[in-house]
Amino acid sequence: MSISRRLPVLAALFLAAGLAPGLLGQAARTEPREPKPKAEAPVLYSAAVFDSEGRRDPFLNPLALGKKDDDLNEAAPHGQPPPGIAGMFVSEVRLMGTSVRDDGRTAVFRGTDSKVYFLQEGDRLFDGYLKQIGSDIAVLVHETRIKSGKVATEEVTKRLRTP
Repeated sequence: MSISRRLPVLAALFLAAGLAPGLLGQAARTEPREPKPKAEAPVLYSAAVFDSEGRRDPFLNPLALGKKDDDLNEAAPHGQPPPGIAGMFVSEVRLMGTSVRDDGRTAVFRGTDSKVYFLQEGDRLFDGYLKQIGSDIAVLVHETRIKSGKVATEEVTKRLRTP
């Protein structure tokens, strides 16, 4: 086969492959091609779905269900406080005085109900306890229960107001 007979066949192959759009004139020109999108990353999980049939998913931690990491550092709710000094917050009581006896020291506090309470070391309030009694101070420990189960403590010093 001569080259002149092969030329139309080669032109048709180049035209079909999109390599020579200008060989046959304006009618044979093709539109510019869009670049191919890059291939997506392969999916790393399987398409299998767990059918529980009323049972729990064995791959989920039952202790972590419904909990978020942000919620674990928030303070847990205290609930309803009981009446009296046991239902008052450390920030609400006011030190009125201290006394010394043979059996130890006693701190006198005024509660939110305007009543006076006599407390000794170790007595509890709603969110803490009385740690130490000095001659003119009382050291209370404020406890904050966090949802993760930990207890954060902070010492609060109440002083007598002297004129």
